[in-house]
Amino acid sequence: MNYIDFHCHLDYREFDANRKQIVDECFAAGFKRMVTVADPYEDGSIERTLEAMDYHEHVACMIAAHPHNADSYAPAIEARILTLMQHPRAIGIGEAGLDFHYNLSSPENQERVFRRQIAIAREMKLPLTIHSREAEPLVLKIIEEEKFDGHVIFHCYTGNIADAGEILKRGYRISISGIVTFKKSDFLREIATMIPIESIFTETDSPYLSPVPFRGKTNTPLRVRIVADTVAQLKGIQVSELNDAMNRSFEAIFAKR
Repeated sequence: MNYIDFHCHLDYREFDANRKQIVDECFAAGFKRMVTVADPYEDGSIERTLEAMDYHEHVACMIAAHPHNADSYAPAIEARILTLMQHPRAIGIGEAGLDFHYNLSSPENQERVFRRQIAIAREMKLPLTIHSREAEPLVLKIIEEEKFDGHVIFHCYTGNIADAGEILKRGYRISISGIVTFKKSDFLREIATMIPIESIFTETDSPYLSPVPFRGKTNTPLRVRIVADTVAQLKGIQVSELNDAMNRSFEAIFAKR
């Protein structure tokens, strides 16, 4: 069925016992590709990411400095990012951005580090995947100020409808997670309905955000099927049509890497 999990964390320790098995199960179920996200702050993350990519040719990765850890950004962290980006299937800078929900790093450092991640993406001519919590207007303002003209994807979108409209107006894309299945996520279901199929991705953000009926349990990339099926139902189309559109978008954005 050509499913895509645009954003998962195969490097997490939760998957140490069955990382390869999960990859096998996904591609046996008709997946087209998976994108896992490495963490330059976490010891062993890059090695586990490389393990997943070495195991299957349709697993790709991204890496960036997450806003949660902006207070700890240092040359050694950036060096890890730049080293992994030499891999031919390291396809983008992400997840980078601002998080004013948890505020685990100061707003000033978050902005400084985010601007540096944008600069790396611009210098390397790579797409940028955004983490934004309660910060969408400022994220958009910074991207504009930095004159970033590459592809931008807002991962695991939880912002409001107005900001989603502005994101789409700028030609950026939005990735929808299992939150779309949660009881109190009517706003996100409305947003998923309004996003053109050429501007949408589906993801799990696993091991987080397991969709209904598995909410509260460790999530896996395999459950992106529930996300895609839900989005397709909301849009009144076949999931195969949605998946085909996402694969075309993926090829258009990342084929040159």
